[in-house]
Amino acid sequence: MYHYHEEPLDNVWKGATDKKGNQSTKKHENKQNASVQKKHMKKKELQESLGDDMDKLKKWEQMCEGWSSSNAEQITKLVSEETNAEEQKSAFCRQRERVREEKVRLELESKELVIKIVESETNRNKLVSKRHKMEACTDESLYEHKIEKAKLLDAIQKIKLELNRIQKCKIDNKRENNENKSDLKTERTHKLAKEIEEKERDLECPVCFEVCSKPIFMCHLSHQICKQCRPKMKVCPQCREPYKNYKKRNTVQE
Repeated sequence: MYHYHEEPLDNVWKGATDKKGNQSTKKHENKQNASVQKKHMKKKELQESLGDDMDKLKKWEQMCEGWSSSNAEQITKLVSEETNAEEQKSAFCRQRERVREEKVRLELESKELVIKIVESETNRNKLVSKRHKMEACTDESLYEHKIEKAKLLDAIQKIKLELNRIQKCKIDNKRENNENKSDLKTERTHKLAKEIEEKERDLECPVCFEVCSKPIFMCHLSHQICKQCRPKMKVCPQCREPYKNYKKRNTVQE
């Protein structure tokens, strides 16, 4: 409720003006106070929010620091393990290269050994065939040698019997016949013994000095050698000429 007082117009106008100015100033101050208060509240909220954020940041920094420290140790360990793995890989690669080179070398050596095995087998087969032939020839030669030896022994026995008979006749004739007949028989005996000795000398092997038996071999100059010594000699023991690949038999002496 307003009370009306009569005042001069100037005072009324002045009062109205002052009142209006005061109201405007008060309103402005209230507005400023409200703005300041609002700002203070906003500041307080921001400070509280900042404090919370700083606490969160500090916690995160602590967590990150612990996590970084733990991860740093793990990363360092992983780097070390990675280095070791790389070194192991390099070592395995070098070892694999050495194994590959050794494999190539062994494959080449295996091929060479296969060739040598084939050559050895071929040579062995040739030697076996040659041995079989030699065994067959040896068996045949031994059989012939036994026959010839038996013949020679029989001939020698007959000659010895003849010598004994002649010797006996000589002894008997000494008593009955004169000295000339006795000398004649002695001469005949010596002659037969000499002939036997010459025959045996003609059949004597120049290596073992034994009497040769069939088969009797010779060189191309007809120097004889027995069948036991012929395989052992490469050259003739008399003329020193090399023997041929085939064995030449002395059919005249046989």
